[in-house]
This record gives sequence, structure tokens and C-alpha cells, in this order.
Amino acid sequence: MQAELHAAVDAAFEAEQVPWLGRLVDQPSHTYAREDVEAAASIVDEAAAALGLVRERAADPSGVFADHRIYSTPAAGEGRALALVGHIDTVFPRSLGFLQFSRDVAQPTIARGPGVLDMKSGLSAVIFALRALKAAAPGRLAGLRARFICVSDEEVGSPSSSAAVFDRLAPLTSAALVFEAGRAGDRIVTSRKGGGLFTITAHGQAAHAGNNHREGVNAIHALALVIPAIEAMTDYARGVTLSVGLISGGTAKNTVPERASCTIDARFERLIDAEAVAARLFGMAGSLARWPGAPERLHAARLEVSGGVTRPPMEASEATQALRAAYEEHAAAAGLGTGEAPLQGGGSDANLLAALGVPCIDGLGPAGRYFHQVEEWCDLESLRRRTQALACFLASEQAAESGR
Repeated sequence: MQAELHAAVDAAFEAEQVPWLGRLVDQPSHTYAREDVEAAASIVDEAAAALGLVRERAADPSGVFADHRIYSTPAAGEGRALALVGHIDTVFPRSLGFLQFSRDVAQPTIARGPGVLDMKSGLSAVIFALRALKAAAPGRLAGLRARFICVSDEEVGSPSSSAAVFDRLAPLTSAALVFEAGRAGDRIVTSRKGGGLFTITAHGQAAHAGNNHREGVNAIHALALVIPAIEAMTDYARGVTLSVGLISGGTAKNTVPERASCTIDARFERLIDAEAVAARLFGMAGSLARWPGAPERLHAARLEVSGGVTRPPMEASEATQALRAAYEEHAAAAGLGTGEAPLQGGGSDANLLAALGVPCIDGLGPAGRYFHQVEEWCDLESLRRRTQALACFLASEQAAESGR
């Protein structure tokens, strides 16, 4: 069956898959451009319908983001299934002028365009792997229990109802394959750092700096005492980093500042550390009277903490490694490299599912470079091989077991 599936992918690749990818890339889908993202998602809707997938739309209650999509094979029904995960949004607004799909004249296997690597090519791998199954192994497609989850807000940290989609589907998900851009040597992503975004606001008392300085409580001074303690929470040995990246405060040079705030980017490799960081930061809230070394004139200042963990860390497990081994058998047969990628600093939807106990592997899109930059490109030969590997995995007994 492997030869037949590889041949089915090859037959459709230049004639159908690459043009479909070009059409998807040519449709802008910047996360906050809701109508554009809907237009791009409708292209996926059309392809999914042709495969006989059952579509469910999950709306963002705020209306800011486009609807998320869950496309299910008929065999999946309401039961447990394998998840194929991607996102339709990109980081490129129309105003950037980076809008067109193109192929390199000197190197025709190189495709360029907004989101061509991150991650519209990954979406094409899912659609055309399923199409290869339909063409070469329709019985396997009919029995496949799988859901293709395509969300619309991944590039901005999954703030809308996509997290709720994963929460709801996790108990019905046996394993997940995530189609973010491929890594060096085709190695599979099994672990990613988690992240958090926190804001600490110091509240003081405004006063005229010349006439009533004694009556003021300087919020900037209060915040300055706190920042060294935040930075001291960084622990490289544990993979924990905290960075105060933004500071604001005050209204005028001759006014004792009543308010000041800082924004903290936190990263961690383990869920236990994510919880500990959040607990320590929220533990800073309250009066500065209890702060070591705070002068008496700042005791009336108050700290407020907001934010939280935006993406929990993706931690590898035995089940993750078993899933990787099962997929890599088919990756190797398609001529791809194998092995485990090093810990990744950025997050993806895999973080959300892994934290809910779902075995996940990531980085199953094609190779390329410069995602999030206007130089972004993907390797079409790598995409062809990734599509073949996925088609064979989906036709395998391992995929059948994953759906049980």
C-alpha cells in the first residue's frame, strides 16, 4: 500500500496540491483580519467537504477572531479519534504588501509567500494526505477515526475559544499530530517551552513634586524595588526565564507618579515550574509594607498582579516517544530524516493538548526558513515527502490504534 499512496501523492502534487497551496497563500489571513481569515478557512472548508469530512464551527464569543474549524471523518463520530492540528492565521497584514505565492525561478522547489511555511503548507499536507487515501486506499479512509482541527488565533497565543476547543476535545483525542514548520534534519518536535504574560502594577499617591512631595507615594520607586526580585526568579538550570520587557509610569516630570507598571515575559520547560512562577508572581500582590527593604514612605504603595500562563509547556512522555517512533517509520520510507528535535523555545497548539495529557508530536510541516519574516519560504520537495509520510501513517495500523 505504501507504493500506491506515494504514487497518489505524486500524481496530485504538481497538478493539484501546489496550486491549492498557492490559492491558500494568496488569500491573506492575518489573525486580526477576521474576514480575510474566514475567506482562507473557506478554501479549507471546500477541500474538506470534497473529502466527505463533517465540519463543525466553533465561534469566538468576542467576535474578534474567525471561527475555528473541526473537520471529522464520518468514522470518528462522537468517539475517540486521532487529531491532526493546524492554524489558518498568519502574522502578515495586508498593509505589509507581502501577499503573493511564488516559486523561485532558479530553484523551483522553493515556494515563497505569506504563511507558506507557517503553516499553510502544513494544512495542505493534511488535505492531500487524506486525498491520497481516498484515491489509493478508500477503505482505510472510511475506517479512519480522525479530526482535523484548524484554529484561527494561534499566532497571537490562542487567546480566544480555541483553547476551549482543545479542552473539550482532549478527552476524545487519543494522540495529536501538529503541522507546524519542519525542523532541521526533519527531526520531530516533542517538547516546547511554555510561556506566560504577567503585568505588575504599582499604585501610589500623586502629589506635586515641588509643593507637596512629602504627600506623594512614588509608584515608579515601588516598582523599581520589585523588578530585581522578578529578574532573580530566572533559573537557567531549570529552564525558567523571566524578562521585564516593558515599563510605563508617571504623567509629568513634576508629579509624583501615582501609577507604574511592567510587563513580564515568563518561560518554563515544566508544568510544575509554570505553576511555581505564577504563584510567586501573584504572591507579590498587596502592600509594599511587607517588602524587604522598602522605605517607610513607600509602605502605602500597593502592588496588583494580572495575567497568567498563556501556554503551558509541552513535555515529552513515553506515549509521545511511541507516537514519534510510529510516525518516523513512514517518514524514513518517504526519504525524510528522523530523530528528536531539541527543546523548542516557542509554543504552538501542541502545548495546549500536551498539557491536557494528549500525546503530541509537532513540526510535521515541510522544511523551510524565515517564518514570520517576508523572506519566508518552504521546500516543496519536503512538502511532497511530508504528505507521503502522513498518508502512509494514516493508513497504518498505528493510526487505527490511535483512534481507539
